Amino acid sequence: ILKMINEIKNHFILVDKCAEETRIVEIKSNKIVKITCWQDEKPPLIGKVLDAEVLKTLNSGIARAILKNKKIITVRVGSKVLKTNEKIKVIITSEEFENKPIQAKLQSGNCNFEKKNDVKRIIELFFNKKIPVIEDNHAVYWNNMDLESCFLSALEPMIKIEDGGVLWIEKTKAATIIDVDTKNKLINNENDMLKFCKDVFLRCMDEIKLRNIGGMILIDFPRVSLNRKKILHEFISKEGIKKVPDSNFLGFSRLQLYEMYVPRNFKPLESFYINKNEFDLKNHIRSLWRASKKIKSKNNIEFLCGKNLYKRLKLKKIPEFINIVERIDLPNDFGELLEKKI
Repeated sequence: ILKMINEIKNHFILVDKCAEETRIVEIKSNKIVKITCWQDEKPPLIGKVLDAEVLKTLNSGIARAILKNKKIITVRVGSKVLKTNEKIKVIITSEEFENKPIQAKLQSGNCNFEKKNDVKRIIELFFNKKIPVIEDNHAVYWNNMDLESCFLSALEPMIKIEDGGVLWIEKTKAATIIDVDTKNKLINNENDMLKFCKDVFLRCMDEIKLRNIGGMILIDFPRVSLNRKKILHEFISKEGIKKVPDSNFLGFSRLQLYEMYVPRNFKPLESFYINKNEFDLKNHIRSLWRASKKIKSKNNIEFLCGKNLYKRLKLKKIPEFINIVERIDLPNDFGELLEKKI
């Protein structure tokens, strides 16, 4: 497996279907740069082609429409002119969040999304094209490349910047706040500070993509002069749209916070790991699937576990030849894979 990993190109997309969960991960230089995942019993709404009826047209190439299930959606129509009550087909581009309108775009004539599966639709919508796609049904690549630690680091509120400085990311119901700290970074003059702010903004955008952050985002940059604020805003507007299309970069507020709005497409990462017990359970299940790819003998494998873990595992899909054994003498959530000697 390690030999296969070493032969993989520097930049690729890994599709991991394991433990009743599907994850699509973009990996560059052995680091996760973008990820989305969903529980397989709840297929994503994103990428589905649905019928809708136009309610009204708005400015900037946007229309409100209604689906057959009475859900209101916001549709990006570009330069096309639509009429009220007109029947249209749309491609859904976001999940539903906090009763806000679902985002969609008008289906083009050459679109064949209806013939694609969930994974292919999402890759075409939100991941760069022409990047090699690798299927990994049992999380083998994920495990051997230690991507789990990358996944968990994406949930940490503090991010250290390699050249100096720190980001603190804090989410509230109204907005996400990103505080920029020049800690351990030597700043000699305002030009150095401007360069630092530009570099830090690009890192902010990478973190926004990785964590699936959406909605209103406020960045608290170190203080710079009015002239350099204008230069920084121009830089943000130009480079930000490259990183996350359809975003709005509004500029500095009276409180000196930079305001921007990013469309929310996927659920935030932390929503997939509600608590530590859930995270540990999924890791146990993944470890069983990984083991099933490595173990040659298929008649003497046992997974010993405590009472609580046993009850939860019996409800999940696991490799058939691994025998789940309940042990009342073990801690409730303990689990260990053993190959019995014959």
